[in-house]
Amino acid sequence: MNSLKAHCLEHGGKFTRQSGILLGRTRDYWLIFETFHPLPVGYVSRCAQIGRSWGMHRHVDCQQMRELPYYSLVLITDGEGVFYDGSFDRLIPVQAGDLLCLFPGRPHAYAPVKGTSWDEINFEFSGVVFDSWVGAGLLDPSEPVRKLVPDGERALIAEWLKKFHAVAFTLADRKMAEPALADAGRLIALISELCETWQSGNCDADVEWANTAKQQLMKLSAGKKADFAVLAREFGVGEQAYRKKFKRLCGVSPSAFRSRQQIEMACYELISTHKPIKEIGYDLGFGSDYYFSKRFKQVTGVSPGEYRRQAHS
Repeated sequence: MNSLKAHCLEHGGKFTRQSGILLGRTRDYWLIFETFHPLPVGYVSRCAQIGRSWGMHRHVDCQQMRELPYYSLVLITDGEGVFYDGSFDRLIPVQAGDLLCLFPGRPHAYAPVKGTSWDEINFEFSGVVFDSWVGAGLLDPSEPVRKLVPDGERALIAEWLKKFHAVAFTLADRKMAEPALADAGRLIALISELCETWQSGNCDADVEWANTAKQQLMKLSAGKKADFAVLAREFGVGEQAYRKKFKRLCGVSPSAFRSRQQIEMACYELISTHKPIKEIGYDLGFGSDYYFSKRFKQVTGVSPGEYRRQAHS
């Protein structure tokens, strides 16, 4: 019996055999989990495993870039191809054992070698808890392709697939397509393990600059206002040059990065304490309750009060 179909029968989800872009060829598509009920703090929205995938052949052939409104991780378990990085206008080779890291609003396209297919498993996810990982370790827009298993060793790829399955099977077993905070926690644990193990060939001066700049912001106390002119001088550049370079390398402006960091701290305070919302906003450096609530809703999609109610319901 087909292995994906067997997994589907054992764990749940939906299996289909699809025809499409490659004439006379089919792909096996196991939709493991899908939900349309977001959690503001962070959630897994979709997970699928595909056998004989043709990827984005049509996009690659027409040289069209795609942009997603969410994050996605794509582990290639068999085959080879290419990844087009629209943000940096570069073409990156892809092989079995590579992980494609896709970011909201970042143009890209990818596909196996023309006339062939590859096998993959993918997770789609969103939320402020994942926003905080942008640029740190795994979630770095300047490195969309990670060499998880540099030599493509089959045994190591199989081990990583088991780890992806450990997260995916829990989702597949869910009788109701409702996200849970524990799902995001399991994915974060997987991301952490990924960060600890891979070897990157792109640790150049730009990546080092971006990591230093982000660490610089993360070391600021929660309620301290960031003085970007002072921070820029530490790099020997003017404030405008600092802001432009930060956004180019990190995918977001330094102001947005700092704001997301503060909102993540607010999320933690709202869940773990009974402090008044106004006090939380003040402690994190927001000048007024109105501005705190407005910025919080811009990032999470709900007000601080609604976020606290959802978390405790």
